[in-house]
Amino acid sequence: MDILPVNFKILSFCGIWREEEDIHIFKRLVSLLHGLILSAFRNFWSMLSMVVTIIFYFTLVQFIKVIISHENLEDITESLFMIFTYVALCFKCLNFLLRKKKLLILLNLLREKIYRPRNLTEAKILENYSRRAKWCTLSFMTLCQSTAVALITAPIMELHRSTRPLPCRAYIPYSIEGLHAYLATYLIHAASIIYGILLNVSLDSLVYGLTLHVCGQIDILCERCMQTIREGNSNEIKACVRHHVFIYDLVRRIEYLFIWTVAFLLFFSLVTLCTTIFQMSKKNPLTIEFCSYVLYTGCIMFQIFCYCWYGNELRLKGKEVADAIYNSDWVMSTQSDRRNLQFLMRISQKELTLSYHRIFSLNLDAFTWLSQKQKATFLQILKTSYSSFNILQTASI
Repeated sequence: MDILPVNFKILSFCGIWREEEDIHIFKRLVSLLHGLILSAFRNFWSMLSMVVTIIFYFTLVQFIKVIISHENLEDITESLFMIFTYVALCFKCLNFLLRKKKLLILLNLLREKIYRPRNLTEAKILENYSRRAKWCTLSFMTLCQSTAVALITAPIMELHRSTRPLPCRAYIPYSIEGLHAYLATYLIHAASIIYGILLNVSLDSLVYGLTLHVCGQIDILCERCMQTIREGNSNEIKACVRHHVFIYDLVRRIEYLFIWTVAFLLFFSLVTLCTTIFQMSKKNPLTIEFCSYVLYTGCIMFQIFCYCWYGNELRLKGKEVADAIYNSDWVMSTQSDRRNLQFLMRISQKELTLSYHRIFSLNLDAFTWLSQKQKATFLQILKTSYSSFNILQTASI
């Protein structure tokens, strides 16, 4: 995969991605058969079934645990901080699987001639954005897997107790008093956490990476505009106009593919943040369990902030097209070329934003949640979470 290779390698490892062209038996086996299950899962569909089953099963048993514990506030809050993350992940997985063909179309569009670099300067621009996307994915993955290690090892520190602790609170329809039953359940929890993180990070950073690729295309467009105006090539100016229109089409396709799952994520993050902070307030700061909650909160904040940051970068990049044209030597252009450049500048005045039916937009200032003329910004999301935390804290006293 030439576009966002890290993301698609992880998704292939988890069994939910395979390009139609990649039918080489060796590549398929290497991507799908790994570790101790080398001989158990022989093809793409069995791997897909295993991962999806683990994730949905883990979400279901957590949800049942919340229903059973409806009268115990502490049990509910201890379950909610994970369950909403996995509910959002289930939505993201379903969206990815159902719209895989649309994603393939988007990836093939990015491989078309108009988007490919023409010279070393343009190649360096795309390479720079590819490195940024890779850095973001690996940084996010490192933070989340550190959280996974803390969550998985926390129960080991409590084995001296009479109970058999698990990494997460979940409904267990059988007894885990026996060693084999406990170990099997523990491994299912550990696998659910690890696979959940692999999928969550890959799917989230896929949106970040595609957004960065669009930003790279805008930089290339600016470079081409300035070079074309210097050369006075009328045909190339028209090509720049088409390139800009295609960039808008890319943004709309990314929005169509992912924005509704982002909307669910932002809603669930409110509950997740306040319940996680609530649990932190009740734990000993010197325990590994407290450390896992701190890391988990950091993961949520990083996840939300990246959506804001890269959405905001896309919005700002869109405005640079008009600046690039204005700062070029446009006065030497013909009357016809000036009209095309003016048209291009007018198009660029329309903001490039990722938004959910204009209810909210992804940018650094706000998730612009408009309801009865009220705007909820990123800071207001934190304030809402903190207010909810105070309510929970008061109710538990």
